Amino acid sequence: MGNNVIVDSVIGNDKWFNTCIELLSDHPVIFVVVKCSKEELARREQLRGDREIGLASSQYDNVYCFKEYDLEFNTELMRSGECANEIINFIRSNNEYTAFKKLIKGKV
Repeated sequence: MGNNVIVDSVIGNDKWFNTCIELLSDHPVIFVVVKCSKEELARREQLRGDREIGLASSQYDNVYCFKEYDLEFNTELMRSGECANEIINFIRSNNEYTAFKKLIKGKV
């Protein structure tokens, strides 16, 4: 249909990743990781007040298990607007989106 879609999700297990592969494998996908340190996660959990303290840290290694991304952002160093601009610049650059394709083929 020509619509651009942003899927904002945590891929925390193989079942969810396999679902993403099934749904998105025939589409151009920019695979982006947005992360920060465990210490910053703990600080943010405390500030939010609506999160189980320690949950993010306990899931950290599982959530960030992929070794291949088209773009990587550290939100301790960049603001959300800067990250968004980088994504827009990447799209406009016509760079090939390769990370998701490599992950689908099991090359990473």
